[in-house]
Amino acid sequence: MNRQSIVGLFTIVGLIGLFFIFFELSNIGTSGRYLIGVHFKSASGIHKGALVYESGVTVGVVDSLRLLPDDFTVDVVLAINNTVDIPRDARFIIQAPLTGDATLEIVPKATRPRPAGIAGPTPAPGAIAVLQHGVLPIEQQPLGTNPATLTDLLEQGQGEVTRLDTLLADLEQREPQLLNTFQSALSNANEIAVTTNAEVQRLSKELDALQGTLGVALNTGTKNIVDISNVLDKAANTDSAKIDGLFAQLDTMSRSLNVTVDHVRDLATNEQLKQNLLDTTKGIAQTATSIAALTGDLRNVTGNPQTQAQLRDTVANLNAVSQKTNSLLGSLGGRSSVYGVDPGATPAPIMTPILMPPPIPGASSAPQPFGSPGTPTGTLPPNAVVRLGAAARNLLAIQIRLAELDSARSGTSSSPLLTKDRGPQSDVNLILLPHGSTRLITGANDIGSAGTTSYNFAATTALGRSLRIGGGVIYSRLGVLGSYTTPNGGFGIEGRAYDLRHPTLDGYLKIKAAQNFEVFGGERDITHSGRRTVFGLQLQF
Repeated sequence: MNRQSIVGLFTIVGLIGLFFIFFELSNIGTSGRYLIGVHFKSASGIHKGALVYESGVTVGVVDSLRLLPDDFTVDVVLAINNTVDIPRDARFIIQAPLTGDATLEIVPKATRPRPAGIAGPTPAPGAIAVLQHGVLPIEQQPLGTNPATLTDLLEQGQGEVTRLDTLLADLEQREPQLLNTFQSALSNANEIAVTTNAEVQRLSKELDALQGTLGVALNTGTKNIVDISNVLDKAANTDSAKIDGLFAQLDTMSRSLNVTVDHVRDLATNEQLKQNLLDTTKGIAQTATSIAALTGDLRNVTGNPQTQAQLRDTVANLNAVSQKTNSLLGSLGGRSSVYGVDPGATPAPIMTPILMPPPIPGASSAPQPFGSPGTPTGTLPPNAVVRLGAAARNLLAIQIRLAELDSARSGTSSSPLLTKDRGPQSDVNLILLPHGSTRLITGANDIGSAGTTSYNFAATTALGRSLRIGGGVIYSRLGVLGSYTTPNGGFGIEGRAYDLRHPTLDGYLKIKAAQNFEVFGGERDITHSGRRTVFGLQLQF
């Protein structure tokens, strides 16, 4: 190849290179692109010719920067490739790194993802609004976002520091008042604790005084019952003559009633008086029954044979009166309620004879008159004794508990009452008004054990037929107690919570084994690891 051919070849290659260089330069410039305007508060960091990216892809360059004279903001004109559209709601952000050239980033608004499992057609490209090709007026141009500068950060930090200074000054101003408030609260809490302690001590003293008063009242009541019994016994001994006279009067009354019944029968044929006679006869029958019961009681009081015979005649006459009045009521169309005569009548009370003491050796075996010398003093009628016994049982009951504990466990108990002693433990309590809605309980626990004997003084009240709650001194400590018994009385549960220094909770299950006799079992100091299982028997009479 000659020299001219080589020169021609290089010339052609150079022209081709110039063509490509011209093509590239034309692509960097505004040819092949359209212009859009973006309104920025400041164009700090950006310059003409800076690259423009959309979602990380180069789509154009910065064409020009123009300062607006009215508000000193900047109108940045971008040259965007004709093949690229810019969404109308895109964000324009100036990226000014510490090193390297600044760029302008176009960030399209993220599309809302389609919910999972819902199929649908792919949105068409025209469904997204794009900016118009061309520079719009300032008021219609999109707004650009400037990056946060160090000055902005310093100004914001200075503002926060100012706010912190204001807050510290306010806190310093309020600090004395806050400290005074805290000190007042602590003083009030201390006063409350002191007052509570004083009130508890005062209540303990009042309970001790009440216990003493109750003991005196019980002693006085017992003495009064004994005095009443002595007075009744003395009256029965000293008024024997009066009782004999009363017997004679009762005998006379019974005879008069017998005669009266005969006259009433003669008048029974008068129809006008029939109703009046019917009412009168009923009254006579009731009177005869009452007198017969009273005569039976008096007969049990005396041991005089003459009086006994006189009383037998009186009872016979009263029985005759009852039979006649019953017959008369039948003829008049009425009805009586004499036991043994009328069907379904209530039986008369059984008269229990008085048990006489054994005869004295060498003395006469003949019965002596009631209250005569050498004979035992008269005895109260059985019905009166029964009534006095029932009154005493309604006033006072005695409760005895015998309990056994299991061996002490490895844990520790917070209650000083639970020692290693397994028992048996004997508790005795007196219950005032045991059948009333409100009861008073006083007694001692673990009697005979040195150092662990404690005392009870509490009151309980009924909430319905089965539930009772109360409180007072339990095991010589303040506490509360409650119990629940099934309506038939066969089963029951009982709980006790006491001791403010070492809170202790006891729980028992009770089973009624017989009349006034229960078997119980449960746990002492349930809430601690050193709790003790307890079981035993309870007798109340």
